[in-house]
Amino acid sequence: MLVLFVYPSFAQTAKINQLQLKLNQAKEDTTRLRLLQQIGDAYTAVDPAKKLYYANLFMQMAQKLHNGQAIADAYIQMGISYALRSKLDSALDVFKKSYAQSEKIKYTFGMGKSLMDMGFVYDRLDNAKDAIKCDFDALVIMKKTNNQRGINQLLTNIGSIYFDLKKYSLAQTYFNQCLIICTAAKDTAGIGYALFTIGNCFQALHQDDKALDYFNRSLTIREKLEDVNGVALVKRGFGQAYYHKKQYDEALGYLNTALKTVQQLQNKYEEAAILLDLSDVYLAKNDYAKAIDCATRTKKLSAEMKSESGISQALERLISAYRKKGDFKQASQYQAEYITGEENILVAKALRDVTLTEFNRVRTENAALTKNNQLIATTNTNYSTRLNEYSNAIAIIVVILASVIVLLFVLYRRNQEKQITNKQLLQQKEEIASINEELESLNEEINAQMEVVGTQNKELERLNSVKNKFFSIISHDLRGPLNTLQTLFAVYRDGDISEADFAMLLSRLEDTLLNTGAFLDNLLEWSKNQLEGIIIKPVNFDIGDCIAENIQLFETKIALKNLKVDNSLVERVAVFADRDMITLVVRNLLSNCLKFCNPGDEITFSTKNEGNRILIAIHDTGPGISHADQENLFNLEHTLSTGTQDEKGNHLGLILCKDMIDQNNGSIWFESTPGEGTTFWVELPGAQ
Repeated sequence: MLVLFVYPSFAQTAKINQLQLKLNQAKEDTTRLRLLQQIGDAYTAVDPAKKLYYANLFMQMAQKLHNGQAIADAYIQMGISYALRSKLDSALDVFKKSYAQSEKIKYTFGMGKSLMDMGFVYDRLDNAKDAIKCDFDALVIMKKTNNQRGINQLLTNIGSIYFDLKKYSLAQTYFNQCLIICTAAKDTAGIGYALFTIGNCFQALHQDDKALDYFNRSLTIREKLEDVNGVALVKRGFGQAYYHKKQYDEALGYLNTALKTVQQLQNKYEEAAILLDLSDVYLAKNDYAKAIDCATRTKKLSAEMKSESGISQALERLISAYRKKGDFKQASQYQAEYITGEENILVAKALRDVTLTEFNRVRTENAALTKNNQLIATTNTNYSTRLNEYSNAIAIIVVILASVIVLLFVLYRRNQEKQITNKQLLQQKEEIASINEELESLNEEINAQMEVVGTQNKELERLNSVKNKFFSIISHDLRGPLNTLQTLFAVYRDGDISEADFAMLLSRLEDTLLNTGAFLDNLLEWSKNQLEGIIIKPVNFDIGDCIAENIQLFETKIALKNLKVDNSLVERVAVFADRDMITLVVRNLLSNCLKFCNPGDEITFSTKNEGNRILIAIHDTGPGISHADQENLFNLEHTLSTGTQDEKGNHLGLILCKDMIDQNNGSIWFESTPGEGTTFWVELPGAQ
């Protein structure tokens, strides 16, 4: 996985031209120094070779002005140019010079930046141990200077090391933290890169649809910023995701486009990585010749970069290709080379560790010996002078005393060095403990966020189910009357129906349209309640008048179905509620009774005063409600049904009734026995 070690400026070509024009017009050296640095930064993502040219000019001007910080920054720009073009040994050497210069002048940011870039190069050289050590040392410096961009980049680098070690979930926690920081800081470039790294984790975990979503968002930002290198990286990610999805032609398109770009940028590291991806795709397509060609080119590039892991991966593809091709002899030869290479990697790593340890030991001993020799030489010179001035007896005494002093001094110095070493070890231990505590805190925060997201996902799934059910109701109840009307017109136009039958159907259609109108009223009220919220305007009013008005509204339907409706309210019963809302509730409950009652059934309204609460009962002798429907009567899981004369029924009215009663500080429930009838109870506050 590519680890960017700087945030490039993403300057457009027009901006670069503008800076060069200012450079040509500038006369003061300080102004030219600043412009040379800006031009070098602008070329980071456009042309790394030109970046090196301007970095050298920047260095010359910094040396001329004796500007120590600018000299360190110039070294950093040179190292970035080398690293982008996979000249890793040169890059590491220049970054070390930058660190030495920064340390000499106590340029804290330069020290942290140099360590960060050295960590990047060590990671490219497959030296994860030195890479993560440099990154953690740089992180301590960046935190001391409160450099948020540097902290964010180091978190990205550490995550990338874990990614290379195939700890994808752990790497993703670092990248998610980077996305949060960049979003809060409105760092567009950082957001684009963080989205790419998270997409890479999903791609590595074979969650390709999520990966494609993050890649698309990253690509939009990087194309807008004209980040040529970044666009190539994202397109490589697209190719890998489509390879996992077995959409090989799409994968080849993205990978070949990315390959052309990195070749133009002379980025051999990415060129080798993309060739490996192309080899995998061609193997999947059984195009062994092209797979072998890509793997061979990868092997050659890896050898040029001295990347043992790259050579090893290329050999794996060659072995697989020749085996599938049936050329087992060639496959065996590459297998032997692969085994030898793996052994060399292990031996080289062990030798490197031993050599580094021995080198540090010898260097420490040589430094001590050199210091002791210098002390002895100085002492001997003093002794010679004194011996010439004093007699032999005095000279012997002086020699003895001097020897004792030297011995005491050496012992004292050794004791001081041990104390200093112990202090440094304690300080490093405290810093490591602090970093571990911060990492544990970050993991806890991420786990808590994941739990919250899980809860929100479950709630969204429930709401989505309700939405689907809701639209199903709307489409069913609105489409039915329209289809009936269309059919009626078609039959009438063809002359296949008599006037009497047509009149009868018109009567039935009128009833259906009335029901649909009532349904739309309920729908509009319910939507208003959900989206805007209903403003409650409670007043004192007679519930009996409200019931009488609704009975009068349905007189025609009552007569057509030959039903008996009894309003047993004799005295005035006043309640304190929103009159329009309670009228709509009574209308819906009465409408339901009319739909589901058989001809000859009775509907009875009654009230009961219970202290400061009014209990209203609406009873019918209809068929009752089944036990299965009773459980879901007041939610969208309830199944639609038809009345006794095929009237279309929906329960949105009951949901609206419950919402409105609840908002008026009341309650609604029902009692029903299948075959005997149903009673709806509504409890409201009494008049105030």
